[in-house]
Amino acid sequence: LNSRMGWEVGPENLAITTGGQTAFFYLFNLLAGPQLPGSEIAFKKILLPLCPEYIGYADQGLSTGLFVACRPRIEWPQGEASRIFKYRIDFNAVRAALAVGDIAAIAVSRPTNPTGNVLTDDEVRQLADLAQQHAIPLIVDNAYGAPFPGVIFVDAQPLWAPHMILTLSLSKLGLPGTRTAIVIGPPEIASAMGSMTAITG
Repeated sequence: LNSRMGWEVGPENLAITTGGQTAFFYLFNLLAGPQLPGSEIAFKKILLPLCPEYIGYADQGLSTGLFVACRPRIEWPQGEASRIFKYRIDFNAVRAALAVGDIAAIAVSRPTNPTGNVLTDDEVRQLADLAQQHAIPLIVDNAYGAPFPGVIFVDAQPLWAPHMILTLSLSKLGLPGTRTAIVIGPPEIASAMGSMTAITG
């Protein structure tokens, strides 16, 4: 990751889990849901900035009401007659959701299963900027995407920053029985993920 992507990550930034679904179960419930007594916000949520989103997230929360989602903008790059459209993030809706103050993290999949929508590099950068402004992580599920070669067929560069959490899944490399996910994130998140994996293992 350092030599090919130019990222500055070390062992302290990495955690291994038994698959991507497990990684997201840990992440969502670690960051969101009921907070400790006396917290300013009693219940924090995960923001899905673009719907439709991966339906597998729906059952990942231990608490109801864990997710808040934003409707997309629909664009017709070649006109409506072509019947080809693209989901785009409505950043005004995302800013409004963040302004409520109860968002623990922003989460997206890139590409999204089952629509195949791939966020543009600019959309990911804007989400990363918004997450940083609100002092929350941006979680990007890259299970089917870059940096794995020959998986998606649009120009999309993976992005990582110290306030981001990126998940990669070995099962998407043509190894469907290999339920192994790699989580790249801040050291405190990687450490917590390691502890959770050790306990459940």
